[in-house]
Amino acid sequence: MRIAFMHRRLAGGGTEADLRRMASGLAARGHDLHVFAARTDGAPAGVSVHRVPHLRAGRLGRLVSFAIAAPRAVARERFDVVVGFGRTPRQDVVRVGGGTHRSYLATMEAAGQRARVRGPYHRAILALERRMFAPEGHWRVLAVSRRVADEVARDYAVPAARLRVVYNGVDLERFHPRRRAEEGARVRAALGSGDRPVCMAIGSGFARKGFDLLLARWAVDPPAGALLVLVGGDERLAHYRRQAATPALRDRVRVLGPRDDVDALLAGADVACLPSRQEAFGNVVLEAAAAGVPVVTSRAAGAAELLDGELATLLVDDPADLGALGAAIARALGGDWAGRSAAARRLAEAHPWTRHLDEVERFFAEVARGG
Repeated sequence: MRIAFMHRRLAGGGTEADLRRMASGLAARGHDLHVFAARTDGAPAGVSVHRVPHLRAGRLGRLVSFAIAAPRAVARERFDVVVGFGRTPRQDVVRVGGGTHRSYLATMEAAGQRARVRGPYHRAILALERRMFAPEGHWRVLAVSRRVADEVARDYAVPAARLRVVYNGVDLERFHPRRRAEEGARVRAALGSGDRPVCMAIGSGFARKGFDLLLARWAVDPPAGALLVLVGGDERLAHYRRQAATPALRDRVRVLGPRDDVDALLAGADVACLPSRQEAFGNVVLEAAAAGVPVVTSRAAGAAELLDGELATLLVDDPADLGALGAAIARALGGDWAGRSAAARRLAEAHPWTRHLDEVERFFAEVARGG
């Protein structure tokens, strides 16, 4: 198949990483992959990348100009399937890896973030989203979880027949329990954790991920005496670093910022924490599980749909319930940790990246046939 992907960036967070892996994986299987992007750094191997000219002044200008220019650029050539990964008004498949912006705004406003999620930029996203999910804006929707599919159906009345859920997968070799023995001691020494257990929170957009809730929990009392490590990017990263430097948190928290070695960092972790307020999937859930690290997350995360048995006992219904959050983390660190670690690895082994790629490939072939 000749396939086109559209997204403003190739380098960045989870969606960008998924795009690169999906594009290079499909290209390796013999498909002709083309990516149309405004920023082309981080191009996937074996993929043709096309730079889409766009306005450079301000995020609103970049958003709208790319949304207009990208579909026009794609339309100059013939493709069997056109996939939009961001806010573009026309494509065959909308790949929803971050949930709907409408639900995101509602969630963040409920968390007291209204001042930060209103204004022209967010109104423009909502307008593009309405066009994207209108019948003429897409043929099918590829959602990364049932939670996301339900969100799209609820917010934009997309019929169930147009929705397909394909869970993300994980690289089982990059994230592997053996790395704990090989690299764990070095990572823990670099963090200065001493004999304390390590709670690793990894992701971009700290408020949406609930990392502020973790800081509030640690300010009261670190569960099981654990060291909290925050990893990832956020526009208010300096604010979080200042907060971590206050007397209540100074010896309890490390804020590392963006890192490209999360696989190594997980080798030094005893529990991964993702108490998200809104989370379409949460790749770190499967990454931590593949590394043999039990995960405490909220039911708002799409990946929570995959957790069962003892792993499901680590889910929290309301991430803002700091007592329940602390209890779940303490439970993850206590008792039969080795049993939970083995269960986490088995879960990940049921969701390898190759399986994800198989399902996506079949879905795109179905769309190309007009199904």
